[in-house]
This record gives sequence, C-alpha cells and structure tokens, in this order.
Amino acid sequence: MPRTLNQSRLILMEGLPSTGKSTNAGILFQQLEQNGEQARWIHEVARPHPTLFFYEAYMENKEYLEFIASYPHTVPILEQLLIKRKRGIGIDLLEVEWNYQEYLGSDAFTELKRYDVWNFDLERYKQVAIEKWEHFVKKQLHSNQIVILDSCIFQFQIYTFILADAPFIQLQSFIEAIYKIISPLQPSLIYLYRNNTDDTIDYLAKSRGTAFLERIWERDNHQPYYRNRPPGAEGYKMFLRDYGRYARKLFDSAPISKLSLEISESRWEDYVDSQLNFLGINYLPFCGFTMPYGTYRCEEINEQLQLVEGHIITPDGSKKKLVPKSGSEFYIHDLPVIIRLDGECLIIKGEQLCDRWTTNGAIYQKQP
Repeated sequence: MPRTLNQSRLILMEGLPSTGKSTNAGILFQQLEQNGEQARWIHEVARPHPTLFFYEAYMENKEYLEFIASYPHTVPILEQLLIKRKRGIGIDLLEVEWNYQEYLGSDAFTELKRYDVWNFDLERYKQVAIEKWEHFVKKQLHSNQIVILDSCIFQFQIYTFILADAPFIQLQSFIEAIYKIISPLQPSLIYLYRNNTDDTIDYLAKSRGTAFLERIWERDNHQPYYRNRPPGAEGYKMFLRDYGRYARKLFDSAPISKLSLEISESRWEDYVDSQLNFLGINYLPFCGFTMPYGTYRCEEINEQLQLVEGHIITPDGSKKKLVPKSGSEFYIHDLPVIIRLDGECLIIKGEQLCDRWTTNGAIYQKQP
C-alpha cells in the first residue's frame, strides 16, 4: 500500500559516531528524490553549514566594521564571501585559507581566525548559534525543500556543552530553544543507538581504529571536560559514554515526532523500512546503469579521484559505494556529494564538505 509523505520539512538524524547516521540519511535523501521531492541533505561537515560551525568565523556587525577598518584591502574578498545574518556575519575560513590567504596576508588572516566560533566561550556560542538556527528556519520557510540535518540537534550540541563541562540542564534548555525555532518546519527526529554504548565504542574503534579515538582526544583535550579524566582513547571513551546518556535523555524529552531504532542486530533493511514508514516515503528501486570507471584529476585544486567497481576512492583512500541517480549522475552512499559524468570530465555537485575534493563545481579530467 502506498505511503503518504508526512508534513515534516525537516528531518533530524542523530546517534553516536558509528551508528549509521550518514548512511541512513543518504538513503532517505535518495528516496525522497526518487519520489520526486525537492530534498537537501546537509552533512555535519557541510560548508558553509546553515546551523553548525566548522571553520567559520563570526563577527558582530560592529566587529566586522572594525576589522575592515584595520584591513581595508580585505573588503573586496570578504564582501564576496560573507554570509549576512541578523546581528552579524559569517565567513568560511577554509574558503579563505584555500583560495585567498595570500591576498589577505598573514596578519589579516591570523586576526580573522580569532573569530573562529570554536574559540568562543559557551555563552557567546549560544548567542551566535541561536541566530544561525533562526536564519536557517527563516530561509527554509520560503522553500519547498525537505531538509535532512545530520548530527545537528544532538551531536554537535552535546560535544559543545560536555566539553565545556556544562551541566545537562543547560544543554537541555538550549536544545529546547532550538525546538521552538524549528517548530514551523514540523521536524521529525530519528535516533539510532545500541543499548550498550560500549558496543558502539567497540564498533567505532574497530571500524575507524584506535588512532581515530586518540585524534579526537588530541583535538579536544584542552577543554575543561578532560581536566581530571584519563588521557588518550580512554578519556574519549568516557566522553562517548556521557554522550550516550545525554542523547538518550534528550531523545526521551524531545517534544516532536520521533523514532528511535536499536541497531545492535544490524537488521538494516528493517531499520530503513521503519524510517521510510515513519516519514511516509515509498521505497523506489534504482534503475540499473553502467557503472563508471577510471582515474580523474582536478589540477586546479590538486586532487585525484578513482572510480572502480561501483565505488569512488577519495584522496584519503576511503572507498565509498556509488548509487545511480541517472545515466550520468551518481550518489555517494554516505556523503551528500553527487558526481556527474560529462564526456571525459567528472563534475562535483551537491554539498561541499570540509574535504577540498568535494568543492562544488570542481571539474576532474579523466587520465589516460
């Protein structure tokens, strides 16, 4: 029996790392498009991100005016890049670093990085984050898109508040404020979890390696949370256990349409069907197309991609499955990036991420 799409214009996908958030968000995105819906999947590290802050500088309007008064030569570039919001502006720091750092000069770029939101204290972060969520919702109210936000309502906020050693009540109050902002979009929440958080930690260590756990701890070990906790991977495991407890409490109190899926048995076909049923999306199989192959290079950004046996191999060596969108376009199963083939060229579409090879519009030439 055909399903009727629910009224939600915003789908929130949540769960600890290695619970399948991105893979499942990708499936929902692909099925929405297959059903003829306008959809957008926004990955956690999309850039510029409409609700989160990865490599983004934020200045209040007064601060921006002071900055350009000190560095007037930066105006022609920054005016092209800045994103205007209600009380201030955002600037994609990676875009500046990759393409305009030499023009800005080291002094101006160093000063600009002082406004990286990751350097803000918790109170200032809350102010600029609320402003960003408001800006996002205002824009979406004038769009017919169904948006999938990956790791935005729980994960990023949990990291921010736990690392600041803030009490749970502060985190909960902040997320409740976000719920009020997004309520006009009639959001739906999907939460993927394992009953035993240590099972997820073990899966994460096995799939990404202990070095990944160490790397995240190295990134964050200056934060208050880690002051009296073990160093290295063990400290990050403690963090993930706290994350699991917080996320469960946040899900239970969420005042919106919601679905939780316990994934320990890895019955992914059943889990996908539950999500599609929850959202009222009909499953439509993909048409069969000849899968592309070859090595492609973009000299402009000095990146190389390989297509082999229905997969794309990215510059860091990751091998990701391709899913046919049409005869010339292919989804990447766990990234909101689309590749389009045009003769001997491969063109990047969809969302650009913090990995430079995903630069929107980048053209890769097939190599002999």
